[in-house]
Amino acid sequence: MFYPLSNSSLSASEYKRYARHLVLDNIGNNGQKRLKAAKILFIGAGGLAASSIIYLAASGVGSLGIVDNDTVSYSNLHRQILYKDEDIGKLKVHVVRDRIKDINAQCFINIYSCIVDENNCIDIIKNYDIVIDTTDNFKSRYIISRSCYLQHKVHIYGAVQAFEGHMSVFNYKSGPLYSDLYPKELNLHSKKCDTLGMLGILTGVIGMFQAVEAIKIILGIGNIFSGYLLVYNLLDTSFKKVKIIPKINSNLIDCYYNNKCTHSNLIRQGDLYFIINKFAVILIDVRQPEEFDKYHLSKAINIPLKNIKSRKTISFIRRYLINKKIVIYCYDNLRSCLASQILYKNQIQHCLLS
Repeated sequence: MFYPLSNSSLSASEYKRYARHLVLDNIGNNGQKRLKAAKILFIGAGGLAASSIIYLAASGVGSLGIVDNDTVSYSNLHRQILYKDEDIGKLKVHVVRDRIKDINAQCFINIYSCIVDENNCIDIIKNYDIVIDTTDNFKSRYIISRSCYLQHKVHIYGAVQAFEGHMSVFNYKSGPLYSDLYPKELNLHSKKCDTLGMLGILTGVIGMFQAVEAIKIILGIGNIFSGYLLVYNLLDTSFKKVKIIPKINSNLIDCYYNNKCTHSNLIRQGDLYFIINKFAVILIDVRQPEEFDKYHLSKAINIPLKNIKSRKTISFIRRYLINKKIVIYCYDNLRSCLASQILYKNQIQHCLLS
């Protein structure tokens, strides 16, 4: 990944400030200009972000965006080193903006006092090169992952709990996504930070790893930590490098993230009743039986995803349903897309309800 040089040259004060960068062969004048031209977005302004923001601003990154709607509380202070006692009750983004100006007045700051959601995330990240995910909940991470995929942005992930921290780089040169590490169907739930214990310094360690990966990507140096999860245990000073196995291929990603499936025809739910009246349609709900029992579309049959790939099921579909128009659906795009891939591989024509 190549980052363009800044249009402006380095000033005399910048040559003095970044002298130890400029003498490095892998950075030099051009590398420092790339840092100056870089735009990095932090989603979350807590412990992970604190050390990372400080060092990226100090390193000469030209533009930082900060997204957070929280205010500073006393329980933040043991790990969120950007904040002081006098900041209690203030919006974090306002405090961060002022602190960065103290660290590097030439760093341009954008702040967003909000929570990222499906409606605003894409618009927020579109003007940045790299997104550093310093959130503390699964819902936000999935939203960030999807938005980064759609906007072709690098997603640098970090997480901490107790004495262990995780870090990885997602969506780098078609590398794995966050959903490959934690598939959405696991239905993971986050505990609030104020109910979890953690050693404050751990957030600084993982935040620094995130900052390091961002700088390496901008400069085009070193090996980027894509395709692996770094697991750091503070108690025994151990590092584990866990390989992330992509669980969905590019066609399935398009279906899951873009609502566009390469190997099947998509139909809208609003058009379903027209199709049912015109064709002999079989609706297959691929959710678990308990989900199906609670609610399902009229006249749908239930074939759970885990049963779709069995020879017995494929044989049944071929024997009894092949002359009907098969429509796959559920309320989780990932499961219906997986079912679609299985039917495609078995050369069974079908549609997918969007």
